[in-house]
Formats: sequence, C-alpha cells, structure tokens
Amino acid sequence: MCRRPAKESGVEKMERFDFVVLLNKIPPEGQEVSYEIADPAKVGIAVAVPLEGPILADFEIQRRGNEIQVEGTVRARARLQCSRCLASFTFAVAGEVEAIFAPPAKLVEGDHQHELAQDELEVEPLVQGGADLRGVIAEQIHLNLPLKPLCRDDCPGICTYCGRPGADGECGCAPPAGDSRWEALRKLKVP
Repeated sequence: MCRRPAKESGVEKMERFDFVVLLNKIPPEGQEVSYEIADPAKVGIAVAVPLEGPILADFEIQRRGNEIQVEGTVRARARLQCSRCLASFTFAVAGEVEAIFAPPAKLVEGDHQHELAQDELEVEPLVQGGADLRGVIAEQIHLNLPLKPLCRDDCPGICTYCGRPGADGECGCAPPAGDSRWEALRKLKVP
C-alpha cells in the first residue's frame, strides 16, 4: 500500500493535494492508498464530532475509462455524548466506501432538468481531472454515527428529579406519585 504523508524534518505532514487522485496518474492495474490523518482540520476535512486518535482510510482506486472508482474503508474513534445519561463515551466509526468520480459533463444533460437515477446519486464530480477523497472520508464518518448515541444498550438514563445518572446506582428519590384520576382503574381486578 502507498502511504501518502510527506516527510518533513522526520515528522509526517499531509497537504490538501495528498488527497487528490489524478485520473491520468492511475496505473492500468489500479493503486492502493492509505491515509492516517491526525488532524483532519489541517488538511480540509470537516468533521462535526471530536475524534480520539487519527482517521484511518484505506482505498483501492481503479480507472474506468474517464471515471475513477474508489472502494475501501474509513475508520475513526469519535467522542459522543449518551442521549440518555449524558455521559461522554468513545464510539468506533467504520464505513465502507464505494464511490465513482466522473467528469462534470456526465452529471448534467444539456439545459433541461431531469430526475436523478439511483446510479447518478452515487457519482461525485472530477475536479480538474482528479478525485478529491477528503469529502468521501468526512461523509463516511458522518454517515456511520448513530442517530441516538447510547453509552451502552441498557443505559438507564438519569433520574428525572435529581439528575443523577442511573448507572451510579439508586439515587433515593421517591417514585413519582400516580395520577389520582386513574385510581379507580387501578383498583379493578382482571379475572
């Protein structure tokens, strides 16, 4: 696999252009590239959650005529907040990449509008003859985050009275009193 970071004074340094794969530079047999991105913001990768450690991305890149086909994986460890108990926890993000980059002319058909087909939704534009992989990397991190993050599946949440996390044990708050309007129904016995 080809490691893309450039060496500068013994320290790995990545530039924005390290993430652009040029169509005319892809060998006939394709190429493999791997990235270890310690600081995504420095190379122009916008990630909406804090990360613990680097982003790891491995791609197989093939030239298909005037298109670039990219397949691979993106992995990272995100710092999230539990939606039940509000505790901070680490979540392992892993996403599978399948993307096609095509010339912009293929994405637009003349001056008329048309509804995009499913295969057109998966196509990214080639910019100046190259595929910029930064957007694919950020997209996979965001797409693979949970909608409702939980520190664990059986998280008890917090006490609605004192706010103490249920994982810390019983808080001693009295259970809520029932609504007196339902008392007659509670007294009914079901045979």
